[in-house]
Amino acid sequence: MSMIGGARSSLGAPSSKAVRFQLDFNLKANLLKHANREDCQYNELVQKIKDHGQDIRDDDLAQLLKEARGCISLLDDNFRLFVQVVLILEWTHRSPDVISEYQGFLLDLCAAHNYYTKHVIDQFIASFRRGGPGEWKDGLPSEEGVNCFSHIHDTIRQLLKVVPMSKDILISAIKSSVPFYKRPPKDHESFVYNALQISKYLPSERYGLLKVIISHLTTLDVNSPRSSLEQRETPCSMDVDSVFPMDDIIHPVAFNLDVALNVLFIYCKDEVIVADKVNMDKLKSLYHDLVKVFEDVVLPTHATQHVQFLIFYLLGLKPSLAPHFIGHLWNKATDPNIPPIIRQSAVCYVASLIARANYISITTTKATITEISTWIHRYINSQDEGSANTPYVDTRVHGVFYMTCQALFYIIGFRYKELVNNQGLTMLNSINLQKIVTCRLNPLRVCSPVVASNFASIARAYQLAYCYTIMERNQRNNLPIVNREAGSSVSTLMSIQLDSFFPFDPYLLVRTKKYVETYYREYTEPNNDEHGKKTSNEDEDDFLEDVTGTSAPTNFSYSSSPGFLHIQ
Repeated sequence: MSMIGGARSSLGAPSSKAVRFQLDFNLKANLLKHANREDCQYNELVQKIKDHGQDIRDDDLAQLLKEARGCISLLDDNFRLFVQVVLILEWTHRSPDVISEYQGFLLDLCAAHNYYTKHVIDQFIASFRRGGPGEWKDGLPSEEGVNCFSHIHDTIRQLLKVVPMSKDILISAIKSSVPFYKRPPKDHESFVYNALQISKYLPSERYGLLKVIISHLTTLDVNSPRSSLEQRETPCSMDVDSVFPMDDIIHPVAFNLDVALNVLFIYCKDEVIVADKVNMDKLKSLYHDLVKVFEDVVLPTHATQHVQFLIFYLLGLKPSLAPHFIGHLWNKATDPNIPPIIRQSAVCYVASLIARANYISITTTKATITEISTWIHRYINSQDEGSANTPYVDTRVHGVFYMTCQALFYIIGFRYKELVNNQGLTMLNSINLQKIVTCRLNPLRVCSPVVASNFASIARAYQLAYCYTIMERNQRNNLPIVNREAGSSVSTLMSIQLDSFFPFDPYLLVRTKKYVETYYREYTEPNNDEHGKKTSNEDEDDFLEDVTGTSAPTNFSYSSSPGFLHIQ
């Protein structure tokens, strides 16, 4: 192969430094000589492709690929170097002839020598990681980028038919290619975008792909401190393209989460909305996949703040699914065979969804309150039977009970106005809240002060229960909390409160907030008579201070704020 001037650059434009490759020998004969260890131009060929491959003119490259396809049977492991330098060529931006010949070469190669399949797929995934040419805009690649990615996906689709085993190799490669959480934003966008594209022609693998994607987003989420987003500090320095305005970059990892989530929100919207209407069959299919991923990844994970809003958004598209999701979570919460930490998390999701989602009907809210209170009363009765009436608190043994009580208080505190205006006061009187707050397990002692204080004011205003005497006595007596280690008769007195857990606290990511705010309920402050004291004029969804002036505990919490206002 000789070189003469006048080639195109890698983008097809003329380049003064470009070189022309001409194949001035029979490639097949040359490869045979190399196989027989005879002197040939094989090594020179490999080196020139490696050094100048991106400068090869389209017609020269098409000719090389065409001749290489005629030698496919020869390209065993002895010609690995030749195959590797061809694989690293950038081809998706070239002429239709080159694209066709390149795709044909890859398919013929993998069909004849399937041990090359992994190398081919790894190279595809590497192309995805590079993000494609041009700038991304609002979660989508440039038009040139879309075209380049589509050529790769078209080749993968054909490869899946030619080499069935390639599906397992592809899925494994995707799992191995998850970008490090501190990588540039484009890496995360491209990874999510292309994994979702694969799910379109491998629908049976969509659950697994969504699990990989959402596991990655969960990693970004737990590494995005809420405090940094709430403070809206000066944007940190970051090497990003101009398409990402610096004033949006509050925290680099949170920014990565925002742009990656944006791609997934776009996918969810495009997948289920057809001709401006929700396609119920598509929605149900995606819903079931996302619920499974939610159970496997999000529900057991500590401190996610935004990933769970994917379900929140999907339910908003079809609110009739919300009761099913709430019922599904409640079944988990009341299943004694499920670990307590998961049961507590499920309860918190039930309460936070009912409080924050404006598409949760008052009928569903009343039904859930009734079901929760019924379970609480059964639990109280089971503890009172044959037991002394000495008050005690055991957060290890009764953690699910306390979290369920807090969920009940939280829902009532958030939705009380609608309940009162929709004949819910009779229902609230019927669930005997007084017995709950005065039971020997003393739930007000360990509930978040934020929730307890707000609930107490509502309960007093509507004469549902009298909590302040109990709360003052708890403060005065500092009742001990018993924590028994499993299998031990020794009790340790601890002074802790129930962990606060509000998964649908206000959404703080700039780009993707638009998908949430349509369906989001802000807290409506009580009037002066309901609190018995004036409320502040501070912004909505601020902290509510407890009677001691301290804020709610933040350990094991998505946020320490359930969204209530300060009380002065």
